[in-house]
Amino acid sequence: MQILTTTRRRIPALVALLSLLLTGMAAMLPLRTSEPRPASAPVGDFSAARAVARLNGIATVPHPAGSAAQSDVRDYLIELRQLGLRPEIQNRVAPSRVEGNPATLGSVSNIRATISGKMPTGRVLLVAHYDSVPIAPGAADDGANVAAILEIARALKTGPQPRNDIELLFTDGEEPGLLGAQAFVDGEAGGHWATAHRQTVVVNMEGRGSSGPAMMFQMAGTGLTPALRASGALATSLSTAVYEQLPNYTDLTAFEEAGMRGLNFAFLDGSAHYHTEHDTISRLDRASVQDIGDAALAAVRQLGGADLSQSGADATYFSLFGTVVSYPAWLTLPLAVVAVLGVFLLLWLGRRHGLSPGGAGRAAAAFPLTLIGAAAIGLAGWWALGLARADFVLSEGSVYHGGRYALGETLLLLVLLVAWYRWARRKAAPLDIAVGVLGWFALLALVCAVLLPGGAYLFTWPALIGPAVVAMTLRFTPAESPWRTVAGAVTAVPAVALVLPVVLLLLPALGLSSTAAPLVLSALLGAMLLSLLELLPSRRAVTAGMLAVAVAGVGTLAVGTALDGYDADEPRPISLGYALESDTGKATWVSLGDTSQPGVGGLLTGEPARYDDRIPPLGGVALANGAAEAAPLDTPHTQNASSTEANGVRTVRVRVQAPANAHSIDVHAGTGAHQILDATVEGAKLTGGPKHSVSNWGWSFSYAAPPAEGIDVVIRVRGKGPLPLRVVSTAVGLPDGVGAPAPAADRSWASWPSVAGQTFVVRTFRL
Repeated sequence: MQILTTTRRRIPALVALLSLLLTGMAAMLPLRTSEPRPASAPVGDFSAARAVARLNGIATVPHPAGSAAQSDVRDYLIELRQLGLRPEIQNRVAPSRVEGNPATLGSVSNIRATISGKMPTGRVLLVAHYDSVPIAPGAADDGANVAAILEIARALKTGPQPRNDIELLFTDGEEPGLLGAQAFVDGEAGGHWATAHRQTVVVNMEGRGSSGPAMMFQMAGTGLTPALRASGALATSLSTAVYEQLPNYTDLTAFEEAGMRGLNFAFLDGSAHYHTEHDTISRLDRASVQDIGDAALAAVRQLGGADLSQSGADATYFSLFGTVVSYPAWLTLPLAVVAVLGVFLLLWLGRRHGLSPGGAGRAAAAFPLTLIGAAAIGLAGWWALGLARADFVLSEGSVYHGGRYALGETLLLLVLLVAWYRWARRKAAPLDIAVGVLGWFALLALVCAVLLPGGAYLFTWPALIGPAVVAMTLRFTPAESPWRTVAGAVTAVPAVALVLPVVLLLLPALGLSSTAAPLVLSALLGAMLLSLLELLPSRRAVTAGMLAVAVAGVGTLAVGTALDGYDADEPRPISLGYALESDTGKATWVSLGDTSQPGVGGLLTGEPARYDDRIPPLGGVALANGAAEAAPLDTPHTQNASSTEANGVRTVRVRVQAPANAHSIDVHAGTGAHQILDATVEGAKLTGGPKHSVSNWGWSFSYAAPPAEGIDVVIRVRGKGPLPLRVVSTAVGLPDGVGAPAPAADRSWASWPSVAGQTFVVRTFRL
């Protein structure tokens, strides 16, 4: 490995380093949030201060669907009348149609109002859900965006009448399974609404954390890049491509399945607060509210004046230095093919100018080991952290100080990359190694163009621009020029501009449990920068640096793990639930955590066990547990049960009532001796057959926000003897008088829907 030793020969490397630093700074600028505007901001602007001031009427206490607190929020939202609008309440029983989820239904009440357009070509549907999870006040998820819509409506009403109708929709029951969005879709099914759906563009607003810049993370449909560009939000078509492969969903899922186009906006940082009791107004970042409010308002204004009857074509898009770059999606594969051909052409023609195809090929052949190593560091790091900190596992990797652990893993990755570079450098020049890495960018561009088109741009443009830079360097510089030594680092400029922001967005979005993905991208990016090692004066300096970085990486992980503590602002997650099996009178403490949990672990005296048959909603995983004192709790009960039979098919009718404090009720039918043909719950149709085979209770449904008068259930069944129904109600809180602990100030229940501060009451009926 030859080292540059003179100041004169280091100048090109310093120029390359400065270029990379400036590119990196420019690429990261859009990750900063906006300065919150005060209440005195111009009337046509979005003001975070004005929006947040409304949160006292929206997100001070948990308000799940069907609760009295949610009814108060609904009454508050009728404030839309003060803006000259006519809000309507849409009451329906809605089934969830989220694929792969158990059958879920619920009673929901959506709120909608319309700002009429003067010559509509369609409508803009601005959406946020106004229910929270049962344990959280929901200031960020999704109270901030409910308040933002009120502020957006006020701003829109101060301006000229839009061309298109703008409909404001506050959905109910999003948390249990997009029930309000589905109710809206079902309420408009058929007739002229089929055309209306095609000419509807949804702007959905979500909160996946408590801070961070606004990001447009999912584009459903085509022709929406002008609205995206107007919004100014961070965006990448990679996130849409990946999101659509994940088992995640928002209200936009229901609207997209109904044929509507849309944009999904959210802020993603601070996910340790997500779905917990500390999703409060005080922890909400006002800058994030400003960011997402500005983005949604600008997108709505653009769509409000556009011709929504024109849908346009698919596009690849990404944020670059504060703007959105886009081009037709059909170009993705041709550009990737050109990138691959360009690398081969460079290897062929570059030989006459000193490029070594053998050296480049040797570096490229070994490079997959660094990608595998990057993934291994992420996976092994999470495994080790999980062993050392069970509380991290309970939070599923969404920890308060994830950045320090990601830094430690990145330092270890750097050592691995330098080791590979030094090995490759024995028989290759820095420029040869850079071309080898560019070959991998080109190959990944081609693979992604086929399998994940929205993400291909990350690799395509570095693979297109890099070979051009190398070709110019070979053509116009002599063989011994120091510019050849650092040209590889210069080829990293487009990679820094495109890959670095994605890595920084992925880290908070995925959490510690999934750092393998951003580390692999970091390995690709870091490999392009390694010719900067030529700045160091000697091989010994490189070796000493590797040792220092390795120690720093391990030390960062070890010290962080040992000293990372909790306080009232950043409480430790704990898990504990109470289950009462009223048929036997047996009560049990259950937990997803272990005995190390402070204030909770002492109650968990039994061996971990599964509850698939006894308490079906808690099935699927072994739970820590312990015997508990039985509390005198209200139990589910039935009324008006009847059964008729015809042609071997029995029709069972029953009204099922949950205890008054239950936020949901699960009904499981025994399928050991019975076949469920179909069912009707509050008029909604459910399919029959076993939904799963984990337990004897093979068919089930869940009902969110059960009304006080109960739910009417009709089940058609084949089989001999009474049909067993196991009914489980779920309520927030642990019973009094049984020794239930109250979390200390530096502890809180883990993120919902885990077993966290909830009571489950089980009762079996035979009909």
